[in-house]
Amino acid sequence: MLEHATNHTQTRYLQAKKTSTMNLKYLLPFLIIALHSCDKTVENKSFEISGLLNDDFDGYVYLYYGNTIDSVLVNKRKFQFNGKVDNVEEGYLSLKSGAKQEGLYLENCTIDLKTEFDYREYNDEGQFPFISITSIEGTNTEKIRKDYYDFNQKNQNKEDFPNLLYKKLDTLITENSDHPFSGGILAGNARLRPILSKKEFIHLYSKLDTAKQNKSDLSLFKRSIASLEKYPEGKSFFEFTLPNKENEMLHFDNKYDKITLIDFWASSCAPCRKTNPKYVALKNRLKNFNFDILGISIDPNREDWLKAIDKDKLEWTNLIDIKKEVYDKLDVVGIPYSYLVDENGIILKVNPNIQEIEKIVREKASR
Repeated sequence: MLEHATNHTQTRYLQAKKTSTMNLKYLLPFLIIALHSCDKTVENKSFEISGLLNDDFDGYVYLYYGNTIDSVLVNKRKFQFNGKVDNVEEGYLSLKSGAKQEGLYLENCTIDLKTEFDYREYNDEGQFPFISITSIEGTNTEKIRKDYYDFNQKNQNKEDFPNLLYKKLDTLITENSDHPFSGGILAGNARLRPILSKKEFIHLYSKLDTAKQNKSDLSLFKRSIASLEKYPEGKSFFEFTLPNKENEMLHFDNKYDKITLIDFWASSCAPCRKTNPKYVALKNRLKNFNFDILGISIDPNREDWLKAIDKDKLEWTNLIDIKKEVYDKLDVVGIPYSYLVDENGIILKVNPNIQEIEKIVREKASR
């Protein structure tokens, strides 16, 4: 299924689910590396995970699934877990006790993982090691995931991509209706890349075996569809008033000087901070075009917000929505999330990626 980037749906979705802060159940990201229908089946119908870290690590790897917490000491960059699940089940790897870092699906089979780690800030507690999966061997679902990824890479910039995506999802879900990977893919598209119609989303949802899907994915899908209904493409954005960096109240009445990307973010949102440099680069590329960015942070702390603006060099109008009044009115499911509006405040695109923004701005300039 878990980055607001060129291909939204290729991010690690489960990681996004549990790193939620500020009512952000899903930050970034959402295509999990899935483990299902394995090529190699363990004889006693249990799973066996053999992992390799990219560098020496003096400590434990933790595995969380169901009500089970397992751990193993890394030995010469290698670690191994054995266990059993009754059905396909969410699991998480971590290098920090109590922190679910990297999501995966578990099924009874032999799984070979390659992983890497780096050090990241964790809940203002300082820096801790963070594990990421870089490759999986021995699973059929990894082939399904790769096929879906390759499809996106090949087709995402085509004019008829929405139609191609609908057909791809229809095939994927029809063939894997009972696998939670399908529910996660659908929820992630509804949340991160809502380019299909409500009718299309509902039709795809009807093909799922909902009894086999993760409740959190089903909930995310329903909330995302509800959000799309409130402020879809073609509808006017609403008027609002929020304070800027100087604590001056600025009112926006649906009249914008330029095509504007209204970007919701926060200083503690890692995917948001990774996206900011891309927006800075985009703004520079389009400096001679009719384009601007309006940042709206839902930070609970002004100082953290101001520091992030300065560090990320966000040289456009920045507002803060501490009480999340604007954010909640939109029923946004998580951040980063954005709306591209024209000079009259009409929504041109919901949560567009960088390529979509640039394409729309350049096309309108050529008319």
